[in-house]
Amino acid sequence: MNPANPSLCHLLTDLLESSDVMLRARAENFRFEERVSVERQEQYESNHGPAGATYEHWLESHADYLAAFVYKALPETFQILNADAALPNAVSSALGEEQVLVRVESLDYALTEIKTSLADLEDILEIYRGKRDPNITGGDAKALLQKICNSLNHNPNAVRPRFAAFAQELEEDIDASNWPQRMRDLLGLAHLPPTNCYGPHPVVLMRYKVKEVTERARTLRAGHPLAVPTALDAEPYEIFHPSPREQDYGRTLNLAGIGDGNRLTSEVLHMQMDYNPNHIWKIGAITARADASPERVSKLRGDHLALLQLLSNRDDFGVL
Repeated sequence: MNPANPSLCHLLTDLLESSDVMLRARAENFRFEERVSVERQEQYESNHGPAGATYEHWLESHADYLAAFVYKALPETFQILNADAALPNAVSSALGEEQVLVRVESLDYALTEIKTSLADLEDILEIYRGKRDPNITGGDAKALLQKICNSLNHNPNAVRPRFAAFAQELEEDIDASNWPQRMRDLLGLAHLPPTNCYGPHPVVLMRYKVKEVTERARTLRAGHPLAVPTALDAEPYEIFHPSPREQDYGRTLNLAGIGDGNRLTSEVLHMQMDYNPNHIWKIGAITARADASPERVSKLRGDHLALLQLLSNRDDFGVL
């Protein structure tokens, strides 16, 4: 995107020359973005352009934009205005709707709200799936898991467009004993670290079919059920990276780096849908902190961009 708003234009120019890796990355994401339509960009800049050419002004105006147009029951992300970022029609076909999506959700809020521990929740999940226990019935286990789902469905972040990946693409990682760390790295979830106060970060892996998302979209009369993530769908974030228009999906920034397999995980956005106990696949904890230092992020982004250029046959993508 090349902004027309004078304040935003001047600000991005300054940030792109900044020695701060994180600020520079956030400006790059806006400039690298190719999927935001002219109409959506014009609306963004005219209605929520920053009041001044400072990063703080941009953060404030961007937050106002997200609250007004994105973090709501029917986000702009899934309306006709954002059709340029809609996923291919094949994903919404009868065959495509049978694909399984996965998403990692943080459990710290839910466990505090329900007043239970991660270990107890793991036992509850086993009982729900048929394990015998003289003290807890399957019905009681289901009721507690539903409380966890209710917390996830109604927490302050529940209405945001949800980032998800495809289960088939991640089978080996999901089956691994250290799946929380592997999924954290593959999906770029640096915002879920263990802490000195609370220790390992509790997470749950949810799974559901594309058709559940499309049914929700039809109910709300959305223009499309799934979209490629863009720089206008969340807060500015250095771990996010736009993908070129030649890619059918978004591509996550792998926190473990890009190996010999040249692997980039497909990433999509879908609107909020209510979880139920059947959606809970695995429960675990992230025990190690990812290296998200400026030096590491700079290298990860450089390698990621080079691979995107190669896979898309686009040497010009990301060149300012």
